[in-house]
Amino acid sequence: MLVRTLASLIVLFFLSSTAVGTDYVGSNNNAGYFSQPGDKVAPKKDVFIAFEDSKKEREQATPVYSPTVESLEPRESNVETKSGATILGSIALPTAEGKLDYFAAYDKGFGIFPYDKKKNPFELKINGWIQFRHHAFAREVDSWTDNAGITRPVKNRNAFDIERARLSFKGTALDPRLTYFYQLDGDTDGRHAVDFFDYWWAWKVSDRFRLQFGKRKVSASRQWLLGARRTRFIDRPMSNDFFRPDRTIGIWGQGKTGENGHYELMLGNGYRTSNLPNRFTDDKLTVAMTQYFDPFGDFGGQLVDFDYNCDPLVRFGHSFVYSPITSDALGSPLAETDFIRMTDGTRLGEVGALSPGVTVSGVDVFFYGVDLAAKWRGWSFDSEVFFRWLENFETDGAVPVDSLMQRGFYVEGGKFIIPQKLDVNFRYSEVAGLLGDRTEYAAGFNWYPMENNYKLKWSFDVTVLDGSPLNNASSDILVGDDGTLFRTQIQAEF
Repeated sequence: MLVRTLASLIVLFFLSSTAVGTDYVGSNNNAGYFSQPGDKVAPKKDVFIAFEDSKKEREQATPVYSPTVESLEPRESNVETKSGATILGSIALPTAEGKLDYFAAYDKGFGIFPYDKKKNPFELKINGWIQFRHHAFAREVDSWTDNAGITRPVKNRNAFDIERARLSFKGTALDPRLTYFYQLDGDTDGRHAVDFFDYWWAWKVSDRFRLQFGKRKVSASRQWLLGARRTRFIDRPMSNDFFRPDRTIGIWGQGKTGENGHYELMLGNGYRTSNLPNRFTDDKLTVAMTQYFDPFGDFGGQLVDFDYNCDPLVRFGHSFVYSPITSDALGSPLAETDFIRMTDGTRLGEVGALSPGVTVSGVDVFFYGVDLAAKWRGWSFDSEVFFRWLENFETDGAVPVDSLMQRGFYVEGGKFIIPQKLDVNFRYSEVAGLLGDRTEYAAGFNWYPMENNYKLKWSFDVTVLDGSPLNNASSDILVGDDGTLFRTQIQAEF
């Protein structure tokens, strides 16, 4: 049966290759969703989608349709619907005795779907997106000196980047309740390498709860969890990247509270242990949680009001992380501590960061954040406030403080000048603590060239930095940056 199925799929794709130039996404009026075929082509048939979309996206999208042998007639290799979407078909459709177990179609991603998901609970959907970017930084200082007394240069920059070139695979396997997600990431500001960013499996315990196992984002900070495709500017705020966690390996529990509430609980290896082998991490585990509510209806996955909602939508939430970090020997910090920086940009694990000649090799990290977002009639606003406590220092000498408290926030908002075409945005971001305050001002716009479709976007923004404490090549903001950053980006996704 498997051999016959694979052979039939190969024949289908070969015959379908004559449709060079056909738009498999559909017309520009359907926002990239698969349009409904005529009744003679395919009756309605829902297919279980492994990765949950927002309520608004589910309402806007039509279900995937699986053509049955009885309702189809022999025809050309591609069947085009009234809206312009295309179903992959064949010149000679299989008979009832030789019916395929699976069919190929586009529904917010290229996919292979089963006719009978109970009999064949295997499903695959492929998505991809890319950010092609140019950034230029004009410095106002030549160098900066950290709290350990080390002076480093601040350089002008002018370069093209492929920031995020990602390909994801998701679906179901073995049982409709067992879902999977794999994501590959490539960029040119690192080692020009492809990396396994996320890979996890999930079991749907009930309609309101599921368990995840694998590698993914630590459950904290709303804009971090939202994803880099849906940011208001070309990248996240400086304060968000300074405080947020990263990815780790662990166990997650996801559930719903009420009609429009969501929560996540996590037990994982660390606060920022992405791509670190176990020999570079300690034997302490990290716990995290996040929760949000949408009191006036599903807020959706966009910060900006692309849909031009006539009724106001609001989301508010909070996040918490506790991550103890230790070391086998005083004065020898593990790589897990590298992410922690003071508010002037000094790395906490650097020799002399808190006191001359003294090294911090262990610390307990407590993070708490509160977030709020709203949008209505093209206007939108979002903000987060961050608190991070560094407690119980493990050092190889005396230090002047027992603990540190760092705080920060960002506020950003914008308006669609031309609905679903052009929006303008503004941002203020701040990080504050023992070693001073650092700020970020930004303004920019986004242009959506396709009709009613946010999946192709051209963006430009200008950011003024006052001595960045952050070092993040993904956002083109490096530690010590004092000057003006210009970014231009084209983002496309399918």
